[in-house]
Amino acid sequence: MNGVLGARWFAAPLNAIGKPTSTAIQLLGDSMKSSKLKFYKRWAAGAVLASLLAAPVAAQQLYVFSSGSLGGFAKAAFQAGATGTVDWCPVGFYVFKHPNGNVLFDTGINDKVIADGEGWLGPLHKGFGVKMNKDDAIPVQLAKIGLTPKDIKYVVTSHMHFDHAGNLGMFPNATHIAQEEEFKAALFPDHPFQAFYMAGDFAGMKQQNTIMLNGDLDLFSDGTFRVLKGTGHTKGSQFAVVKLPKTGSVILTGDAVYLKENLDKNILPPLGGATNQIEGYKTYQRIRHIRDSENAKIFFAHDPDAYKVTKQAPEFYN
Repeated sequence: MNGVLGARWFAAPLNAIGKPTSTAIQLLGDSMKSSKLKFYKRWAAGAVLASLLAAPVAAQQLYVFSSGSLGGFAKAAFQAGATGTVDWCPVGFYVFKHPNGNVLFDTGINDKVIADGEGWLGPLHKGFGVKMNKDDAIPVQLAKIGLTPKDIKYVVTSHMHFDHAGNLGMFPNATHIAQEEEFKAALFPDHPFQAFYMAGDFAGMKQQNTIMLNGDLDLFSDGTFRVLKGTGHTKGSQFAVVKLPKTGSVILTGDAVYLKENLDKNILPPLGGATNQIEGYKTYQRIRHIRDSENAKIFFAHDPDAYKVTKQAPEFYN
């Protein structure tokens, strides 16, 4: 006899306890109905909970894009002491779809270059063989995956050179995330690095929509998108590690590492391509540690060979 039935039974008239009169039988029936009702309520609650647990988790997807291309410059710009030229390389940027908001990692070359490359970039346009067409525009590329610039919640910038921060003012609803040292470097660049920062790229950014970091950040506090400080290329460079349910960890290097060969052979860019060689080596070590400890894939922003074997939007990693 359960607690509910027992309580109802002892509440019955004394003669009903002595022998089961019609009153007692009625009480017993009421008790059984009550027990059944409670059982069904519990069963229904359990079924709802089970269905919630069985429901698919909101998708987490990583998309790879290229903001036009670079080419026709000396490979020594990427690797100290290298010979030959880089005939073509991508300008990687990435979108991470998360249940709590869409993240854009880097914003490529400014879309204004499509109409007037030399007018916007000056000698960099020819020097790095910048090529862009209307299909490379950020809104056109985001449309491939069903997004507009208004749908971006966070813009994480690896650093603020022209080929990574070109469209920072395009995202009206976004919070911008970069290292504080990088903001300083962009606004007050040191020689000879000032040529790579375009003041017009930063137009439209709102101070109140900016997070200046001095270190690392777990963006969603769930390990799915970690922003990690990785200086050397610039004073405020950073990279990201995306954790996907099926693919696992993916490192987005920005320019912390130009090419896979650089990382494998521990080759840094020349002094003109890195602000601090020692810090550059430390960043290499950090990236290798994450690669090895998490069995992570690495997406290099400018490695032509690696890019060719990478899924490109609208395909995705999940």
